[in-house]
Amino acid sequence: MSKISFFLLLLGVLFFTYLAVASLIAFFTVKIVGIPIGPKMFSKIVLSITLFIPLYLLIAYLISRFVSRDLLRLERQLSDLPERTQFGDSRIREISRLSKALSRQARRISQLIEAQRLMLYRLAHDLRTPVSNIRNVISGIKDGVIKGREREIYLSKALEETIKIERLLESSLSKLRKIGRESRPEEVDLKEFFNSLGSIWKVKTKREGIILTLEVADRPKLRIPRDDLEEIVGNLIDNALKHSGCSEVWVRAFEDGNRVYLIVEDDGRGIKEEKLVDSYKRGSLGFYLVRELTWKWGGEVSFEKPQKGTRVVISFPKG
Repeated sequence: MSKISFFLLLLGVLFFTYLAVASLIAFFTVKIVGIPIGPKMFSKIVLSITLFIPLYLLIAYLISRFVSRDLLRLERQLSDLPERTQFGDSRIREISRLSKALSRQARRISQLIEAQRLMLYRLAHDLRTPVSNIRNVISGIKDGVIKGREREIYLSKALEETIKIERLLESSLSKLRKIGRESRPEEVDLKEFFNSLGSIWKVKTKREGIILTLEVADRPKLRIPRDDLEEIVGNLIDNALKHSGCSEVWVRAFEDGNRVYLIVEDDGRGIKEEKLVDSYKRGSLGFYLVRELTWKWGGEVSFEKPQKGTRVVISFPKG
């Protein structure tokens, strides 16, 4: 299908409109005023119409440039998707509405891509342990370290790990299909959340001889998906248990002004901020997920080095 430029279309409309108006003026002048159109008058009318054609061409060109400038800018900005999430405004109302609609859709696309990327990072992070366990079992059997009756026991454990991997993949695929709907925030009561968190983590910390203390001042609330909040706090506790060599971990939540604070602190040997932020480059995705999920929901992350251990401070806008 052949295309026609906006300039040519506008030119044609204005030109034929001008001819129609000029003809009507000439017709009603003759009819109402009664001026006869002789050869001389006809020549004058044709000459005046011809002389005004360049003016109409200039008007059509200027209008076309004014409109097409904003359309061309939108076209250039669209090539920057999905990085671009905001499109420039326009003085033309219809193009301005189009820009706002494109901005909304661009933000939506960006959120979906980010959510899918985070989901893949989570999957990679969760698969590391079972894959490592299976590799150790296979290596042990191959090297003759695991043999006899132990071989059957460890093969059963390896089979359990493959089932765990299968469940993780099924769960992740299911979440990827519904990620746009499931990533919407909900109101989380931190008092109730900490009660649930304690029942999950205190068994593990007690078994490892580590004291876990959970403190909530009043009943602060957050607008965030509960799964993402569990991922943030869970990763911070898990990293404190695995890497800090601590004997106690504190998790505190409180309101201060217009923000809600979550603080996870341990009394271990301490970890440098650079290692926390860039740890995902060396294969540990936990802190990277904490940072990305916090930023995704408008929060901020800071790392503090007390006299002993490490303190991670996360804050979110209240409500």
